This record gives sequence, C-alpha cells and structure tokens, in this order.
Amino acid sequence: MLSTGEPFEIMHIMQDVRNISSYAGVGSIIPVTDYIDKYPNLKEKFTDVEWSSTLYDGEYYAIPDAWRALDHNVSFMVYREDILKQAGYDALPETVDEMIDVMKKSQDIILEESGIKAYHWFHANQYPANWLHRSYDTYPFYVDFDLGLTLVRQDGTVDSFYESEEFKKDCETYYEMYQAGLVNPDVLNLDSQAKYDDANYGAFLPSQTFDSNIQNKIKENIGVDASVKWTRIFPEKPDLVYTFGQNMNAVSSTAEDPETAFKFFDWLYASQENFDLFHYGVEGTHYTLNDAGRMTQTKGEDGNPLYFMDTWITGYLPYQRYTEDVTEDYIDYDTYKSDNYVVTPAAGFVFDATNVQTELTNLEMEIITSIYPIKMGLVPYEENIDDAIARLKAAGLDTYLEEYRSQFAKYLEEHPEVLG
Repeated sequence: MLSTGEPFEIMHIMQDVRNISSYAGVGSIIPVTDYIDKYPNLKEKFTDVEWSSTLYDGEYYAIPDAWRALDHNVSFMVYREDILKQAGYDALPETVDEMIDVMKKSQDIILEESGIKAYHWFHANQYPANWLHRSYDTYPFYVDFDLGLTLVRQDGTVDSFYESEEFKKDCETYYEMYQAGLVNPDVLNLDSQAKYDDANYGAFLPSQTFDSNIQNKIKENIGVDASVKWTRIFPEKPDLVYTFGQNMNAVSSTAEDPETAFKFFDWLYASQENFDLFHYGVEGTHYTLNDAGRMTQTKGEDGNPLYFMDTWITGYLPYQRYTEDVTEDYIDYDTYKSDNYVVTPAAGFVFDATNVQTELTNLEMEIITSIYPIKMGLVPYEENIDDAIARLKAAGLDTYLEEYRSQFAKYLEEHPEVLG
C-alpha cells in the first residue's frame, strides 16, 4: 500500500524486526510531534521513556504500544517442566553440556508422547542466542535483533558481532546441537509457523520463543497435562533491558487525515470499556467476565472466538484481560518487572541506515546465505567463518559498522547519562 500510494492511516512497527528509522528515513511514516500535546489524556498514558522509543531525528513518529513488560526480553527460555522432570532434572541446568543432555532426553520423551520430533528454536532466525550469552563472562552485552551485525558493550564499545569471540562460542555450541539432532535440518527453509504447529502438540525443546500458555493447546490436542514454564538461565545475573519500546503504531504518509490515528488511540485508551470493546467485543455476546475479571470467550463452530483483536498490536497492559484458562506463569511473564537489571547503552538509540542502504540490502542477503548456516550449526565454524566474513566485508560490513559507530558516538555525546 505504501508503494502504490493507496491511502491508509495506521501502520504497526515491530522494532525487533525492522526499526522505526527504516520507515521514517524513506518517508513511509510521518512525524506526529505536533499531535501529541493536542491529546493530553493519550500522552499521559505512556511514560516519557516509552514516548522516547518513538523518536527519530528529533521528532516523535509513533504512538507507543505498551502491551507487555520488556525486562526479560533477552533473558528467558520456555520449556516443558513435566518433560524436564521425566528427563531427571528439577530445573533447567546452567551449563551447556547439561542443557544439551536435557534436550536429548526431552526429545526422546516427546517423540514417544506425540510422535513428533521436537527441536530447539529461535523466535526468528535473525535473533541472537541470548540464552547462551548469559553464561559468558563478557555478559551483559547487546546484539541487535535485526541483522545481528552489532555487538554493543556496556562501556559503549561497538564490535562486529560476527567477528567476535561470543559469536564463535555460539556457533560451536549450535554445531554440537545440530550434530546431536537438536536443530531442525531444514531450519533455514521452514515457514515460521511450522515450529508453532509442532509446539501446539507439545513438540518443542527449551527455546527462546513460545509462551507458557501453550500448555492449554497441548492438552486440547493430545490430552496431556503439560506444564509449560518460562525462566531465566543464570537468574543471579542481571536482566538486560534492550529497548524502551518494542512495538508502536505510526501514521502512514499516505493517510488522508493523519489525525485520525490520534483520535482513534485517544478513544481506545480512554477507558477499560473502550479497550474491551475493541479487543474483546461485546460483553455477553463475545465474552463473559467472572468475579476476578477473567474472560470466557464465546466460540464459533470452528472452535475459535467469535471476536478477538490481538493485544500485541494495540495493547495497553493496565487494561489487558486474560481468559480463565490462562496460566499464572503466563501472566507473570507478561507483567514481569525485574529487580535486578541493566540497561544497554543502545536502548534509546535508533540507527538510521539511510546512508548505507545499499550496504544494508547486500548484507541482509549475505547474512542469510553465509552466516545463518554457521550460526545454526549446519556447518562447522572454523572451516567457514573466514569466507563468510570476507563475503560480508565485500557486501559492505565495514562501511555499515563505521556509519553505526559514528551515529552511536554522536548519540552518546548527546546523552552522556546513558553511560552513567
């Protein structure tokens, strides 16, 4: 719609997939700074920090979407507690060797239970192996979610992640896991939905994705009272806050009436009643509430709710409701607030790739071709990394990193408080 100029008002942005500068830098979305003060009630719904996550080049470009806590976003794994206990463990271990042992034993148990071979998954292939990073002596550090090109340390140093010792350790572990059959051999080609389809039947190993509420689907599909939990490996280590706003809603540059978006969100977040109507439908028709405020949704003949709008798109945590069957573990995950955390210096930084757009395009393709097979363990690190790095450099890696470092250094100069 952007490319054809077809008018529409609101565009959702997921910064862990593609950040706000990617759209603002090419004029796909418009600044909204002038509208914010016109809607004081909407403005007050979000903190200054949350609004700051929508800044680009000194202007606000979106309305925050505070649909869940972010304190644990690079610090968790989801696993089946019932399978873990059958494998002889009371909790997820904190060594790589024991973790691989857990996965091997769990895979055998799940195969017998469901007839499906379970695998370990990233949330998406571009995500870094954060569960491993917590075990490294150099933790905490942040690796970008978009391409995994930049490693930002707590002192503000920016390194090339694919040339780092940390990435080497990741690859060596995943090669061992792949050799053990714990990584799907078609991981680079499978549609993302495939892993969720298997997980709904209980077939997944401890992973950086899914959520604990999936246990209801498992019981529905195979009749097993699975216990799905989330946890942080090495819980004594601090959580890493990597962003102040992962999701947000921007105004399309094709909008005929840009203020429509603000009128809508001002209404949506004005009351619990409005929020309920938009996300859950009409009470008594689409859902009922119990005394604790939990929902029972009315379902159609196909077994799906008659009406439901995903809260990750337009959510607001203080208003969000949960169905009666949602686990307390899931709600804990959704609302988690860490009492032991650090904030990466890059949390408020938005990289503008406008000056390196050609390099970015080339690098995106080359990472998929040359890096992902090494990252996922499909091929050994030592025999392949030199050629892969050479290909990245030919695609513009050094130019991209130079631009990133230059912008980040300027950001740190303007925000000296970031480094304490």
